[in-house]
Amino acid sequence: MKKHTVRVNCLLITTLFLTIFSCGDMDETYRHFWDDGEKIYPAPADSLKVYSGKNRVAISWIVKGDPNVKMAKIYWNNRTDSLEVPFQSTGKKDSLYVLIEDLVEGTYSFDVFTYNGKGNKSVPRSVVGTVFGDSYGNALLPRYMQSAFHDNNTLTITWGSPADETSIGSEIYYKSSEGKKTKVLADNFAETTTIAEFVPELNPTISYSTIYVPPMSIDTFYSPIQQIQAKGAPIFFPKTGWGATASSFDSRSGSSYRPPQNTIDGKLNTMWVNQISPQTYYPHTLTIDMGSIIEDVAGISIVVKRRNETPRLIDVYVSSDGVSWSLMGLYTVENVSDIVQNFDFQEPLNIRYFRIVGKEPSGNTPNIVIVEVGAYKY
Repeated sequence: MKKHTVRVNCLLITTLFLTIFSCGDMDETYRHFWDDGEKIYPAPADSLKVYSGKNRVAISWIVKGDPNVKMAKIYWNNRTDSLEVPFQSTGKKDSLYVLIEDLVEGTYSFDVFTYNGKGNKSVPRSVVGTVFGDSYGNALLPRYMQSAFHDNNTLTITWGSPADETSIGSEIYYKSSEGKKTKVLADNFAETTTIAEFVPELNPTISYSTIYVPPMSIDTFYSPIQQIQAKGAPIFFPKTGWGATASSFDSRSGSSYRPPQNTIDGKLNTMWVNQISPQTYYPHTLTIDMGSIIEDVAGISIVVKRRNETPRLIDVYVSSDGVSWSLMGLYTVENVSDIVQNFDFQEPLNIRYFRIVGKEPSGNTPNIVIVEVGAYKY
């Protein structure tokens, strides 16, 4: 037992010895904190948030329960840039909101310190935010304007899907009947916009820009302005003598018999469907023969149902002889029921045939469904 006791005592003495000298080293390390007495750290910035803007940001935070806080300082660019924010804390719950202007577009990390009257600073609080600029604005897409036509001095605009989840609407500019530049706001989810007192003789051109408000943004952004030539109401060609063929069709009996001829029968309760058994896959092709060459064809139309089988993207080709084909473009089809969707060509053409190639469906399916097609002029 005696030998065991000696070991314990030696251990206690050794530990005490190390503690005394360790404390001496610690005193030297932290001596500057209490050379002038005990140092009191200010309450730090709490609930720090950053709000994006165009070449600027806003930063907000809260200081809780410290009446000695006299100032805050915000650092960025690896603390090479800073902004002092003098304020007097109430000692309760103080909310601050600060703008930082003239920033270059990009992503920033901001550090916030608070200071008391003795110049003591708090521990830092950090937040990362984005500064938008011209690159962001120039990349914004306008909402797709499917058509804009006038009839009896009334302009009707048909819209495609909203441009983006951060878009909130579009501004449309035109000349009123008094010749004044007029602005109309179109809601982001409006399918059509009607403008009365539109006089195409004054100026048939309209312009528009889509409005964006990104999350946590203090600024509003606009897509580059687009100009559209408003046209008269489309005049649809009669389908008498037309024929239709397809890459395949559903040839099952009864109501499942859905040939391509259904797309030119003028009925909304019939449709063309590709072959189901055995299964055929995209791309699916529908070809229309208008019987003879028709002059000044300005575009083709399509009617669909709201369902997964509606083609989302289509290529449209035209031909005068059924042998040589010209691509008019890749078009986006809206997945809406029983609405005539018009797809304009770059210029009127004299053609006999047009072909629709379904590139991909609206939903997860190998099938295609088209209710009706047509062609028109202005």
